[in-house]
Amino acid sequence: MTGGLWENLWSYTSGGELLPYLERFYRLKSRVIDIFKEHGAVRICDAACGCGAYSLAFASNGFEVYSFDVSPSAAKLAKEGLERFGLDGSRVKSADILSTGYPDSFFDGTVANSVLDHMSVADAKTALSELRRITKPDGIIMVSFDGTEGDDLSEPHDILPDGSILYTSGRRRGMIIHPYSEWEAHRLLWGLETVYTEVNPHGEQVFIFKNPAD
Repeated sequence: MTGGLWENLWSYTSGGELLPYLERFYRLKSRVIDIFKEHGAVRICDAACGCGAYSLAFASNGFEVYSFDVSPSAAKLAKEGLERFGLDGSRVKSADILSTGYPDSFFDGTVANSVLDHMSVADAKTALSELRRITKPDGIIMVSFDGTEGDDLSEPHDILPDGSILYTSGRRRGMIIHPYSEWEAHRLLWGLETVYTEVNPHGEQVFIFKNPAD
């Protein structure tokens, strides 16, 4: 992934700025968390965690959470955010979702919130394979895809052969967004047993599926 881009974006953010946002995730009650509990998941990975909102949501609900982000600044914010709420931040690290460094089948469940749609389709497939590698057979994986926002096409960009948007200048320069339709999302997850899906009020598509035993 474009680690330099994300590091540049996150390096201007302070923990104090994020606190009101993170407070909404502390002891969050949601159907997603209920499903992870129902499937007996204990050890969770928050993949490409950003500032650690999902790390906080799961950790404050009793899960053993490991987190990583390609941006060292984001990983630092996630660690600090957990510790602000009295939670363990020692399991946060900087890593690339294409090669996380975790052992095979290490996690009961994995979360990748609005991650796969910020890379090319080819890289999204590689990332999905990596998430499956680090998750136990019959464990569960949540992925989500952002809806297209009004300003997504307003900045200078190119359209890549796979339909992804590559920003060519401005604050987003180098960033990729792939706006997945429902059909494209299902095609990416083809052959995987979906246990839950929703489209939230912001247009974000959420899928939870079982990691099949190969």
